[in-house]
Amino acid sequence: MEALERLIEEGLAHFAIEGGAEVSGRLLSYAKELERWNRTINLVGLKRAERIVADLLYDAFFLHTWVTADTSLLDLGSGAGVVSVPLAILNPGKKVFSVDKSLKKTQFQRHVKRLLGLGGLEIIRGRIEDVGPLHVEALVAKAFGPASSVLGKAGRHLAPGGFAFIVKGKGEGPSEHRGFFLKKVVPYSLPESDKTYQLFIYKKVS
Repeated sequence: MEALERLIEEGLAHFAIEGGAEVSGRLLSYAKELERWNRTINLVGLKRAERIVADLLYDAFFLHTWVTADTSLLDLGSGAGVVSVPLAILNPGKKVFSVDKSLKKTQFQRHVKRLLGLGGLEIIRGRIEDVGPLHVEALVAKAFGPASSVLGKAGRHLAPGGFAFIVKGKGEGPSEHRGFFLKKVVPYSLPESDKTYQLFIYKKVS
């Protein structure tokens, strides 16, 4: 087993995610494609595949443990798909909407979708404010500004009773937004990193 494959397997095991060889292989292919494209097109700040897995895919693995009960979700400001693609791989029966305004990043995601046969992944290029209502059960946002901005711009896509999962840094605080209440704050860290994060979980009530 190569080092990158072992790193993926260790991450899945850490978060108690059962995937099998096919899932691990798709995650490995995604990490390698992201590293390859990133050499010539700036998609993510990390350049080595090992750091892409440990810092980005592991974050998606953590989020997966919170959204497994939902059948549809929106990844807001998805970038190169570092959350949406792993979630689509780990949840083949789930509808995953990946929205980003960057042409090069959505083109990369479409390439990955074709390469890996991710039928449940729907990639939308554009501003979330201009996208028609998606009626998803879960909303995921990472590096998209304050929680109030996430809920204000994308909250209309979330069905009543649905949850918004917003990743923030250690020192950032939650914020209020009409129609949502903060259900839980989950501090967490990743196995191969000394950084700490917070997951703000909001429930849509109206």
